[in-house]
Amino acid sequence: MRLHLIFKIFFLFTVMKGCTSNTNYNDEDLNIERDDFSDTLILGNNLNTQRESPYSFIALGDSYTIGEGVNEEERWPNQFVDVAYENGVDFDQPMIIAETGWKTYDLLNAINQTNFTKKYDYISLLIGVNNQFNSRPIDEFEEDLNKLMDEMERIKKNGGSIIIISIPDWGYTPFGESSDMSDISEQINLFNSSLKKFASTNGLKYVDVTEISRRGINEPDLITNDNLHPSGIMYLEWAKKIYNIWID
Repeated sequence: MRLHLIFKIFFLFTVMKGCTSNTNYNDEDLNIERDDFSDTLILGNNLNTQRESPYSFIALGDSYTIGEGVNEEERWPNQFVDVAYENGVDFDQPMIIAETGWKTYDLLNAINQTNFTKKYDYISLLIGVNNQFNSRPIDEFEEDLNKLMDEMERIKKNGGSIIIISIPDWGYTPFGESSDMSDISEQINLFNSSLKKFASTNGLKYVDVTEISRRGINEPDLITNDNLHPSGIMYLEWAKKIYNIWID
């Protein structure tokens, strides 16, 4: 009887020791899993806080976008990128499709002939002064704007942004001073009215640089040496205003 009792006590002791050992093993196993899971969370947070890649930007237009008469770094798209960087927004250097003398259909042709290898986060459009200068009809201008809209949508990233920039008033320059300034301004206003309506219809942002350009006749530093196009100083004012309306 005593031997039987001793055997029973030994058996219970062995079982209890085994259960305790199993419990400890499971706790260690769970601790390992929890540590691994914590590492995954930390890694995930680090990935989420990594710096995003710079925004891509393409500027479409004419002499006012290519910066006739100024150095490359003084063009408004290039200065816009600099202004954005100073405000903590990182852009790649701008892609520019623009030439002096281009009308809306010249820009359309250039876009159609370009082999785009990527889409863009930000797209600007500043076009129309040569339509006005060459007395092209306003309805042709408006029809071309709709075609340009289709092209911009084609090269824009999902969630990207398009801005429309008003046509500067070349009448308020030494070059334009010999012409009928009031007539030029009236025509520029007509084209800009179409641009503003176009922007509103398509839900796009619109920025007026025309009023800045009209200071050129009294502020020589705002005009480049050709007596017609904006200087880098004026383009910087444009860049800041465009940034404040478009990005800030």
